[in-house]
Amino acid sequence: MNRDFEFRQLLRAYRTGIIGEATFEQEMSKLEGGSAEAAANGGGFCAMGKMYPSERAAVVSYLDRVRAGESMGAQAFNKWLEVCRTECIRSGLRMIAEREAYHVRVMEARLRDLGVQPTAAAGEETMKFVQFVGNPDIPDAKKLLKLTTSYDSEELWRPVREFVDQIKDDLESRELIRLYVEDETSSGNWLRLACEALNAPAQRETAPRMN
Repeated sequence: MNRDFEFRQLLRAYRTGIIGEATFEQEMSKLEGGSAEAAANGGGFCAMGKMYPSERAAVVSYLDRVRAGESMGAQAFNKWLEVCRTECIRSGLRMIAEREAYHVRVMEARLRDLGVQPTAAAGEETMKFVQFVGNPDIPDAKKLLKLTTSYDSEELWRPVREFVDQIKDDLESRELIRLYVEDETSSGNWLRLACEALNAPAQRETAPRMN
């Protein structure tokens, strides 16, 4: 058996409950050339504060998790676009929705290349985000304000950039994730600028007058 086939068999056994998480990680460690003893002593691959049995396991987990989030992101921005009342931001929302959607397609394709079937599902907070931006009764300026409050692009993406720098074997996935971060940074910066443009007049009107 080749390693990809063994990996798929292990993943299938774990997802169907045949083996538990500890056994899965132990077998993955062996598959990637490690050992249970090495993992117990701090071996493996540490990414974004979590230990994985291998670089491959970390990459697969990240791509699958982000794919799920991007899928809901595409849905969210399309729903916002449907109810958007501010003409000057519509093209920006459409662009971000398209970015989110193609991220999903590219990540799914890469996971299939790695012999993995995507399974991760979006969390409750992501579902709340979709409902919030799709609400026609909430002004666009308020949506932008909520999305960009405390937004710090450098701090937000630092752990992912560090993860990218750690990837040594899977160069294709490394570049995929690198470009994904650049896309997300661009989207975030545009949302911040749009928020400043739409909310600045209201902020000036409510600011205390100087005598």
